[in-house]
Amino acid sequence: MLRLAFRQLLSEPWRTLMTCCAIGAAVAVILLLEGFQQGLLIQLREAVLNRGADLIVTQSGVSNFIGSRSLLPQLSRRRIEAVAGVKAAHPMTLVPVIYEQAGEMRPIFFVVYDTAGGPARLSAGREVRKPREIVIDESLAQFYRLAPGDPFVVADYEFRIAGIAQQASAFFTAFAFINYDDMIDFYFDSDLVGDISNLPLLSYLLVELEPGVDRNVIRPLIEAAEPAGDVYTPQQIANNDMALGRTLFGPVLGVMIGAGYVIALLVVGMIMFAVAHGRLRSLGVLKALGFTNGALSREMVLEAVALSLLALPVALLLAQAASGMIETQAPLYLVPVAEPGPLLRTLLGAMLLAIVGALLPLRYIARLDPAIVFRG
Repeated sequence: MLRLAFRQLLSEPWRTLMTCCAIGAAVAVILLLEGFQQGLLIQLREAVLNRGADLIVTQSGVSNFIGSRSLLPQLSRRRIEAVAGVKAAHPMTLVPVIYEQAGEMRPIFFVVYDTAGGPARLSAGREVRKPREIVIDESLAQFYRLAPGDPFVVADYEFRIAGIAQQASAFFTAFAFINYDDMIDFYFDSDLVGDISNLPLLSYLLVELEPGVDRNVIRPLIEAAEPAGDVYTPQQIANNDMALGRTLFGPVLGVMIGAGYVIALLVVGMIMFAVAHGRLRSLGVLKALGFTNGALSREMVLEAVALSLLALPVALLLAQAASGMIETQAPLYLVPVAEPGPLLRTLLGAMLLAIVGALLPLRYIARLDPAIVFRG
């Protein structure tokens, strides 16, 4: 049966090529949707891990970096740095603002840092060194056509772009990095704020430990020194943020991915129906030669599985091309289509779709009369 299925595919190479392209396009849609979901989770994870801390101190009861408001007492840094084994506690604050230019508005996060926690990678320019400087995410730079040296005005407060950060975004929101002195000036000079007492001055502390210090040993000491804070490893907070992302966007993306599988199933089913209808006479010959309905069904299944395997490279190429286009045109989004987990899941899904699609014309084949061979 396997040899017969492959001989059938090779007998009509152009039809096989077009069929693989059709199936590949349907599977590429699934890969793109899976990649979109993975990109969201990766951005949430990297937003925490790229800050470069050994431990992170948050407000008591807050276990997320993105999507939660954290406020720490101003003296937290002094108390934590007094703990034996702590080399430094670097302050960081997240401030959500709206950037507007030429009538186009976008939400952004000011990532306010002092001695650590700035942009992990730069695609152009440099980090903040002077007053009123800012590093913006590449998605903002591309959307508004900004470059290092250009002004960046938020609520009538003018920054000067020092650099462009690479993949500095999460939750569909771009990051912009400033220092603490500029945050204070921004609070006082911009027309955005009212009562400064309601604004965050210290959201997190990025704890740097002395070499050789065990994080598990020092965590309870830090929590004892600062009762108003909780201590987490960066990976713990990253896992919490990814769990939040799955909770908020998982159901929607799950429906979209499910719709992609339904579309792929319909494509495979229609193709196999067309194959069965176009091979009435050859199937009739096989029946006349003594092939059972079960044998013909196995041949159709093997042919469908072979088509899906041949279509997977096509699907991956199409998905990679679409992913590159999306990330080039809209760097705010990350769409990795070749992540091992989703790729394996899509491979198994495509195989299952091929088997189900090949079984759809089973009744049609079972009712086929071998006498069709002798009809004009």
